[in-house]
Amino acid sequence: MKDMDTNLQEILTFVVEGQRFAIQLHAVERILRALEVTKLTDSPEYVEGLIDYYGEVIAVINLRKRLGYPLKELRTSDRFIIAKTMNRKLALIVDEVEDVLLPNSQDLFESKDIDVGLKFLNILRDDNGIILLYDIENLLKKSEQIELEHILEANSSTRDVL
Repeated sequence: MKDMDTNLQEILTFVVEGQRFAIQLHAVERILRALEVTKLTDSPEYVEGLIDYYGEVIAVINLRKRLGYPLKELRTSDRFIIAKTMNRKLALIVDEVEDVLLPNSQDLFESKDIDVGLKFLNILRDDNGIILLYDIENLLKKSEQIELEHILEANSSTRDVL
């Protein structure tokens, strides 16, 4: 793990269905209280809908659906993490946002032997348990990214309605 020392970056930890997750802090633009989402027909199950984020229409990704957890109604106590990928911004629905951490390299473990259906960078162990550190660029599979792009293009006129 010595090579990770030079790549350590701050992470934002959050919770979905009692499980702790994280993404790199540099990908986080803002954290918002959950707000009304414009539903879409014929969208993938993990896409909750669209929001108008300061004049920009962005997709809302329901991490419960994406990770296979039981569904629940969106509550005002939920949070949206506005995350930046190389191609777009996404709003990630999470149950709660915890903290910003700078991982210690001795607490990071490679995830190559674990297959949970989504690519994550590392497993982090801290005093409160295990955190799955996800790569925001790979949260969606390539085919899902293309599908999402088509949805956003098809719904670009939704901006006037939002």
